[in-house]
Amino acid sequence: MEASAQQFDDLIDILEDLSETIRYVGIVATNFDDQSQDVLNLKINDMVVGLKKLNDVKDNFDQVQVPYEVLSYIDKGRNPQLYTKDCLERAKLKNDEVQEKINSLETFRESLKAQLKKTQPNVVDQYESGRADPS
Repeated sequence: MEASAQQFDDLIDILEDLSETIRYVGIVATNFDDQSQDVLNLKINDMVVGLKKLNDVKDNFDQVQVPYEVLSYIDKGRNPQLYTKDCLERAKLKNDEVQEKINSLETFRESLKAQLKKTQPNVVDQYESGRADPS
């Protein structure tokens, strides 16, 4: 079963809440004193509840596949949304490269055909009559 947009929104909410709770636990633990114990206990319980919620929704995302490169972006501290942008830029560069090769081959073909027409016009005429391409 594929995850719905609402399920993704719910996951985002759970992760944001959990991230905020973990951040708060870190702040309380860093500045810990005797009066912080109750707050720390409450936040740790909130963290456990958040992890349980995360565990409860994990099965909704069994079919979700994340490209390895996206995880590499995250590991390097880069925004994973840049992955799509970078993929499109690489595809455009590759397309431009291939288009240049196609143009070079077309130019070569025309040049070769022109040279052959000068030296062996009968062969070129026979070639052109056998081709479906009118050029």
